[in-house]
Amino acid sequence: MSVEEVDVDDKGRVLIPKEVRDKVGLKTGGKARMKVENERIIIMPPVSPEEFINEMEGCIKEGTPRIHPLKLKEIWGRRGKRVVEK
Repeated sequence: MSVEEVDVDDKGRVLIPKEVRDKVGLKTGGKARMKVENERIIIMPPVSPEEFINEMEGCIKEGTPRIHPLKLKEIWGRRGKRVVEK
């Protein structure tokens, strides 16, 4: 694992070097996931639809789902909005 030193601007933005973005699959204008773990910031590429479906598999115990897993992902991905769909 290599460690890259990057600058943080006055708005808190961090420029991730192109070679690092390419290595992990971050796209310009796309989204990324971020978590804080033991005083470290971890930036990850977004979950692919396939990964999301695999993670959700087994959550529904019986019956037909009322919402498609990709629609659920879209709802969860909306920033700052809480939406409940029936």
